[in-house]
Amino acid sequence: IRQSRVHQAYLFTGSRGIGKTSIARIFSKALRCPNTTEVDGWLRSCDACPSCKEITSGMGVDVLEIDGAANNGVDAIREIRENAKFLPSSGSRKIYIIDEVHMLSTAAFNALLKTLEEPPAHVIFIFATTEPHKLPATILSRCQRLDYRRPTPTQIQGHLTQIAQAEGIQADPAALALIARAAEGSMRDSLSLLDQVIAYSGQT
Repeated sequence: IRQSRVHQAYLFTGSRGIGKTSIARIFSKALRCPNTTEVDGWLRSCDACPSCKEITSGMGVDVLEIDGAANNGVDAIREIRENAKFLPSSGSRKIYIIDEVHMLSTAAFNALLKTLEEPPAHVIFIFATTEPHKLPATILSRCQRLDYRRPTPTQIQGHLTQIAQAEGIQADPAALALIARAAEGSMRDSLSLLDQVIAYSGQT
C-alpha cells in the first residue's frame, strides 16, 4: 500500500477459522482509511473514521462482503460486474470480499473472469477460500495468492489468556492449553470451545 503497488485481485487461502475474512477487512481498512499511521513499521488504520467504522460494522457501501456459498449463481456475479463500473461513494477504492469463493458455479466464474481480465481501476477483489484447488486456473492466474498458516497451540493459548483476563474469567493455564490443542489450529474453534467451557463452569 505504501508503494502504491496494490493488485486488482487477491486470494487468501488457509484452513477454517484462521482469520482470512478478518484479514480481508483489516486490509480493506488500510486501503481506504484516510488517516493511516505507521506503528512499529506497520501501516495501521485509525478505526475511527466513517470508512473504518462502516467496515467494522459490515455496513459499508464501498466494501461489500459476499458469501460465495449463498450467492454462487451467475446473476449474483453479473450484479457485481454492473455495480463495479460505478465509482465508490467515498475514497478511491471499491472492494469486493467474496468468502467461500470456491463455491461459485462454472458460469459465475466465467462471468467473474470478464471483470478480472479488465477490472476498473478503482476496484479490488479479495477472495477467501479453504479450497483453492477448486478455483479455475484462469482465475488463479489473475490473483496474488497468500497462504495463511494455522496458529500454533501456544499462539492460540496466548490469545485465549488475553480474552479470559478481559472477561474476568479465572482460567488455569493447563485448561487453556487443552482448549488450544483441541482447536487444531482454528482460532475460531478455540473461541467456540472457550465459550462452551465458560457456559459449563462459570467464572472459573
